[in-house]
Amino acid sequence: MWPFLTDTQSIVQFIFFIACVPMGLSHIVRPALWVDFFARVHSEGTAGLVGKVLAVELWPALILVGLHQVWWGPGIVLTLYGWAQFTKVWLALLAPEIGMRSLAMAQTKGERGFVLGGVMLMLVGLSAGAALIWF
Repeated sequence: MWPFLTDTQSIVQFIFFIACVPMGLSHIVRPALWVDFFARVHSEGTAGLVGKVLAVELWPALILVGLHQVWWGPGIVLTLYGWAQFTKVWLALLAPEIGMRSLAMAQTKGERGFVLGGVMLMLVGLSAGAALIWF
């Protein structure tokens, strides 16, 4: 394995670095793809919401909350992202009307909202990468 992956936190940081950077780029370069995806999920109602939450958001949130509690340096960005995702998951499951309203923003905010989301994902991913070399 790579020598910079020395513990659980560095493995989590590496995984989120290689996941969030291309995902963020995709949101920036191909926002129409994401508008279409979220509009389709929204059209499925609460069943679509639950499916998206369980398949896409729950697992990253659990990994970060359970395995990445770093409260210093650039790693804090990843930790805060994890807690934000964890909160978002529970809100969507316990108050689905909030989750449905969030899904509806794909149509109301359009591509611009996904470009902003892509920038945020890039910041999370680059912070995770920076945490790997932080001393």
